[in-house]
Amino acid sequence: MNSYLNLQATPRPLKLIDEPRGYVPAMTKANLGHQMRYSVELLEKQLADEGAPRILQLQTEGDERDPSYWKFYANGELVASGTGEFARECFERDAASFLEVAREAVAQSSEALTCEHFEALAMARSICRIEQTTVGKRQ
Repeated sequence: MNSYLNLQATPRPLKLIDEPRGYVPAMTKANLGHQMRYSVELLEKQLADEGAPRILQLQTEGDERDPSYWKFYANGELVASGTGEFARECFERDAASFLEVAREAVAQSSEALTCEHFEALAMARSICRIEQTTVGKRQ
């Protein structure tokens, strides 16, 4: 009997915290990298709304859409890091699982900023992003 078994593992679908609305947004939002970045942005907004603001940054390595490794910073200090596989498992389990991991890391490892410090650092980060974009276009 000549039977063929396909033994390739197929990844489980991600549960998305930032749900795309339509085909074109799905092309940019339905990937691990975007969902991780969106989770960190959402957490920063939630913390500010709760009166415990922090500047949060996510640094990824490897493919932007499917990072192999990540580092998570709160107020400039490394508070968590992990593999892309760990992050993928979080999003396969639950849409907010990675967000909760990040929230716990921030709560255990950093102190809230004053509103004035938060606004100043957020403004500085925005200026740096604009500067990086401008420099990139000139080259």
